[in-house]
Amino acid sequence: MNKQEFKKKLKEKTSCSIQHNGWTCGTCFFTIGKTLTNEHWRGVLHYRGDYSLKDVQKDENWDYKTLLNEVWELIK
Repeated sequence: MNKQEFKKKLKEKTSCSIQHNGWTCGTCFFTIGKTLTNEHWRGVLHYRGDYSLKDVQKDENWDYKTLLNEVWELIK
């Protein structure tokens, strides 16, 4: 998925673009769907460039790409 398209759709879905160059905040992020977890948010934080993979990955099986795809399904 395209990063700018992801950002745009996230903004449209949450009506929030208050953080870091137009990204949504965590509070608004969690209004998208009841299935979202902190792991999804950590994936977004990594994707948008706030943290390195090392900083957000709690275990070696954590896959931010899968989590971002789950978010994408909610916002596209």
